[in-house]
Amino acid sequence: MARLFPRDRADKLFKTPTANLGSNGSAQHPDKRKAGGHGPTLEDEVVFLLNVTPEDELPDDGPHSPAEWWGEFAPAVYRWEKIRQTAAPVPVIRGPRGGVKLNPEFAEWLMGLEPGWVTSVPGLTHREKLERIGNGVVPHQAYAAFRDLKAKLDAARAEL
Repeated sequence: MARLFPRDRADKLFKTPTANLGSNGSAQHPDKRKAGGHGPTLEDEVVFLLNVTPEDELPDDGPHSPAEWWGEFAPAVYRWEKIRQTAAPVPVIRGPRGGVKLNPEFAEWLMGLEPGWVTSVPGLTHREKLERIGNGVVPHQAYAAFRDLKAKLDAARAEL
């Protein structure tokens, strides 16, 4: 199991996918969202702050995606790719009317889920995929939490 990367050492991290991503409406520039009194969403960040288009393809040259896609998020993406040993998927896709929106496969990867864990479930819409991913648990964090809890319980039992 990989060690978790301390948040205070990260340059710039993406927002965590949330269950309401599928129902937030279309992405807005993070500055506009902040001006309206709200925090930007993951979709706002990937649509407006990255240098990637839905037509970009993941090169087949190892466990890393192109650094130029990620801007200020590149160090964090690179670290997660190293931990996961898999390249990040293209973070955006074209919607049914041609607009750009968050790729559920990227949200799935960001949460540390195995490819297809949610996105390959038959019959789920784009919205339902994002809701399920955003309402989930990062397995790496759950493992660390249970490991720490078990260590505390073991120590408490040893004192009895």
